[in-house]
Amino acid sequence: MPLLNHKRVPLMEAIPYDPKKKRKEVWYLRFTNEVFTNYEDYINKLTLYQQSIWECEVTGRQNLTYEQALESERGEVNRVEYRFSEALRKDMLLRIQFQTVQLEGLVDNIFNYYQNHYVIGEIVRCTLCNYDYYARILDIIPAQPYWNNASTKQHQIPHSDSSGSISSMDEDHSQRPNGRLRFPDAFLISTPSEETPVERDVDEIHIQRYKIQLLDNQGQPLESYDRIVDGDIIKRDPIIFNRRNIQNLIRECCYKDQYIGAPWKIKSDVSAAYNKTIKLPEEIPAPQEPSCSRKRKQKIFIIKTPDEKEAEKRARKEEQSLMKARMKEEKERQRQERKKQSAVKYPVEDLDLPIYRKDPNLNWILIDMSPHKYDNKSGHIPYPSGGRPPRPIPHQDDIIPPQLFDSFLSVWAFLTIFAEPLKISAYSIDDFQRALFHTSQQPKQTLLVEYMTGLLNVIISERKDDTMNDLINGDVMDNYVDARDGDVKVKMEETDMSLEKNEKHSNEEKCKRHWRSKEMLRICHKWDTRELRANYDRRGWETALVGCLNDIATPDMIPDLDDLLLHLVPRMNTTASDRERQYPTLSLKQKLDILVFLVDTVNGSNLIKNYMEYCQEQLSELRKQKVEVNKESKALAMKRIELSKQCRNGAYERDEEVGEENEVEDENQDSENDTDSADSDHMSVSSNRQLAAGEEKHQSRQKTKENQEKVETESSRKKEHAEQRVVTKTRGHELKQKLDQRRKIEEKEKLLRKKEEHIERCMHRYMTLRICPLGKDRFYNRYFYLDNVGVSNTSGSGRLYIHSPTDTDIEMMIEREYQGDIHEQPWGHGGGCWFIISLMREQGLMEESEWLERRMNELRSGNPTPYVGWWKYYDETDEVGL
Repeated sequence: MPLLNHKRVPLMEAIPYDPKKKRKEVWYLRFTNEVFTNYEDYINKLTLYQQSIWECEVTGRQNLTYEQALESERGEVNRVEYRFSEALRKDMLLRIQFQTVQLEGLVDNIFNYYQNHYVIGEIVRCTLCNYDYYARILDIIPAQPYWNNASTKQHQIPHSDSSGSISSMDEDHSQRPNGRLRFPDAFLISTPSEETPVERDVDEIHIQRYKIQLLDNQGQPLESYDRIVDGDIIKRDPIIFNRRNIQNLIRECCYKDQYIGAPWKIKSDVSAAYNKTIKLPEEIPAPQEPSCSRKRKQKIFIIKTPDEKEAEKRARKEEQSLMKARMKEEKERQRQERKKQSAVKYPVEDLDLPIYRKDPNLNWILIDMSPHKYDNKSGHIPYPSGGRPPRPIPHQDDIIPPQLFDSFLSVWAFLTIFAEPLKISAYSIDDFQRALFHTSQQPKQTLLVEYMTGLLNVIISERKDDTMNDLINGDVMDNYVDARDGDVKVKMEETDMSLEKNEKHSNEEKCKRHWRSKEMLRICHKWDTRELRANYDRRGWETALVGCLNDIATPDMIPDLDDLLLHLVPRMNTTASDRERQYPTLSLKQKLDILVFLVDTVNGSNLIKNYMEYCQEQLSELRKQKVEVNKESKALAMKRIELSKQCRNGAYERDEEVGEENEVEDENQDSENDTDSADSDHMSVSSNRQLAAGEEKHQSRQKTKENQEKVETESSRKKEHAEQRVVTKTRGHELKQKLDQRRKIEEKEKLLRKKEEHIERCMHRYMTLRICPLGKDRFYNRYFYLDNVGVSNTSGSGRLYIHSPTDTDIEMMIEREYQGDIHEQPWGHGGGCWFIISLMREQGLMEESEWLERRMNELRSGNPTPYVGWWKYYDETDEVGL
């Protein structure tokens, strides 16, 4: 029976038959066989049955109608109940009855128990000699010890009764003369004989045994005797014996009341069929009625005096007035908060934006976190994300140290921007980085050689032209030598006296190869007489580099200049090939120091100055061209707007003309209709007299009139068609002219766009600015984009670089802690250093916040270490949301 809220709904009682009373109308429900004498009861019950709120009692399916639940129960009864054998079904129901566990646990218990236990009278499958047979279990033999030993593996026939049993046969009759058992006696499992010796160290195993009778497909015995077999060779059909069918059997044949500790009980019709009792044992609690399980609350009527009623009324009024006052205060506070938030005037410092200081847990109240107003002991920011997604984590280049990354980036930017005047190729930043880490002589690193020779050629050319630059012509070096000549000699004498004898010779040899020594001057003699050409692989550029370092550089310009020269000139009387082998083995710092010195030297040359002036002239010319292009673009836009207006006006005029023509045609048609009606009236009046005068004369006149009207109509139609063709031709010509004008405007706009793109590329090419940041974020981190810098034939770096704030920026952050006289703002201010650090941590910048906090502490201490910032980058547009 279908369930509603896990309970059965009783059916309508049948109407007793009374032959004396005759009913006029009754209402019948087909699927429940209920009869109603009242239509309202019938409709209410039908509506209830048609709702998808019923549950199948057998399968537990829910959200069904009553009829669907009935069909489900009938179908499941036919498929599940009689799948199990009668003996097994009875035993299972006996074990299920009065269990108090839930359905899932009960299913597991039944399945696990009967998986290894079989019932007398049950039909099972028995495997003998790799063949499966049907068998009926006749008896269960208690478990006996079985010895797992080779001496006991011979099968023996157990004793049984004398009615057709194998045990009644003689042993000689069951065996052949050769000692082998006859079929099917060979498949009987025997028990250990009493005469068989059993060793004490064997394993003892308890195996359940069953007496079975083999059956054919019709259920008839196959043999005239019984067998005793072990439980491991018999089994049930897994398609029938499984958890799903056990669950359906429980749902079909049992039910459970809705109270705590209620047992599973067999349904009354099932218990009657299997002769099972449904009386509860004493140890199981009896069902409790809902009315008895909990006492109903009884209403207690208290009679109040008029004074008590008046006092209660006054208390309610006071409570309502207090509630209104609180609501009014809350509304006023919210209005003030909205006023503060709407009063924000931009631009505002990013750290003072109110979005971070709105508390979402307190109706977005705005908190002023100024250092002199807010207690930073808690260190809590109400809304640190500001409604933005998490910031993407940038990449960090671990190959180049942070202290050298500034020099690395500035050198690459200079060489890329001024590649044209230096007559060198523009390479990407990745190629430049790989070239710096190249340490082998073969294959040669052409990129660094090209960069070095380009810079050295500029210096050589400037010296040949007798430049006025004090650095390039050597005046700075001469002044440095004159100022420190005496100090160097004294220092060398003191060093020679302090050296030991075994080291004196090597130090003297090093002193002979230091900066501006005779050996160095001999090597680089006439290094600036000719430029380094590319047709001979720029041979001798290492000698020119040594000469440049001796004649132009000073130890103040290049740190550890002597060590660098000693590395390039490893011994006395070196050759050019020795110096060529020594340069790739320089360290990364030494290579960058040389490049920085050459770049700073070339930056003051006349070549770079003239090129920058040329670039400025070109930029001025390009800006003028861009202004002219913008003017032409505006003029074309005005023409396009004017042409669109003319097209709209022409269409409006054509619509008016068409409307007027339609009106004229309607009037002509009305006049014709009036004329026809008048003629018809006149004809009807004089019809009798015309008939008298003669119908033939009238018909002839009528035909003549019709012919004249046809001729006039045809001539007017031809005239109208001619006029329409002329108008259509004129309009088509006008439309063609407008389309030609529109097409010409579009072509001019396309040409202007191409011209503007070309101007932009040229302006980008002649931009000679060094590294210029795009801007700063709220934490004073600077952003650089160096893609396509100064050239148009390479992609540059292709990265968005992020640089740490400078010491000046950090000092500005620290000053936020001590700004006591700041201007008051309705929306308040952000916090100091703790606010910045916490905001960075909340937004995922953990490493950056740790570096900033450490640098702030160093600056506050008064003895900061040399500034070493960090560099990071983004190399994908998806990472920055572009």
